[in-house]
Amino acid sequence: MRIYTVPLLLLLACSDYEFTPASTVQEGDTAPQVDTEDPPVDTEEPPEDTAPPQNVIHTDSWDLDEVAGIDVLFFGDTSGSMATELTALGGQVNTFVERLVTYTDRWQLLAVTGPTGCGVGGVLSPATADYAALFSAGITTPPGEDDVDEWGLYNSVQAVNESTTGGCNEGFLRSDARLHVIFISDEDDNSPGWNKGNADYWQEYTEAIVAAKGDANQVVFSGVIGPAPKGCDGAEPGTGYAEAIAATGGELLSICESWTDEIDLLVDASVAWPIFHLTEMPVLGTIQVSVNGTAASGWSYNVLDNTIVFNASIPTIGDSVIVDYELLE
Repeated sequence: MRIYTVPLLLLLACSDYEFTPASTVQEGDTAPQVDTEDPPVDTEEPPEDTAPPQNVIHTDSWDLDEVAGIDVLFFGDTSGSMATELTALGGQVNTFVERLVTYTDRWQLLAVTGPTGCGVGGVLSPATADYAALFSAGITTPPGEDDVDEWGLYNSVQAVNESTTGGCNEGFLRSDARLHVIFISDEDDNSPGWNKGNADYWQEYTEAIVAAKGDANQVVFSGVIGPAPKGCDGAEPGTGYAEAIAATGGELLSICESWTDEIDLLVDASVAWPIFHLTEMPVLGTIQVSVNGTAASGWSYNVLDNTIVFNASIPTIGDSVIVDYELLE
């Protein structure tokens, strides 16, 4: 077999294509398009490690040592069946005051029987000569109209409203004193609205008294009444009064029992603070309560009213109460 060898130069000379190195592209030639832009760079810095947000601790505090006095409003139902009980109350007023001054000598008394709200005998204080006789006469004085002598809640609201400047009870409601409203009646409250089918009508009156005072923690209601819900021999249940008493942790004495032997309990209710209204909503399980710097016991939390309720070891005038809790978002 014969093999022919063709020179490489000859093959190149016969080629229809011209090889042009990329480094020598001539003007007018179209150069290949090359993307010279750098790829996008993510300039966002990764988030730093952060601790989870801490729950906010809120503190409510009450310095009961700043309560400089006690204002006691007695409402007396002067209907015919109450003569004996009101006379007995007048005979106990000295005992009541003597017990009260063991806590504070800045006390005031007001005897209210009618819808004007004006205290019969005026605002009584340690400076009032023969205050006991004036109170005894005042609490047994009928208002001169039928039915209105059983408007306990209404008459009490009027009495508080008349405690402002220019009112007939001017000076009774003091900003630095605790207000204690005590009802004595053998019937239920008959204030306007009691028979309109609204079982909570009494709240309109108690809220008006709290609004006039300006602080729910500084108001308490008590009573010598027929116990709810059935009353007792000779007395109807004190509907309206009983609910107000329960709402503020006051003292309820049965008018059918020997209540004059327990007059000290009404004094204790004047100076005791069983209920504290919180200013914010707490996270359940985070509430810490202390009294005079020591962890307290005998209390519970009422979620419906947002209150701390003491059932034992109840703080009294002169104590300091602190409640810490996490805020509910």
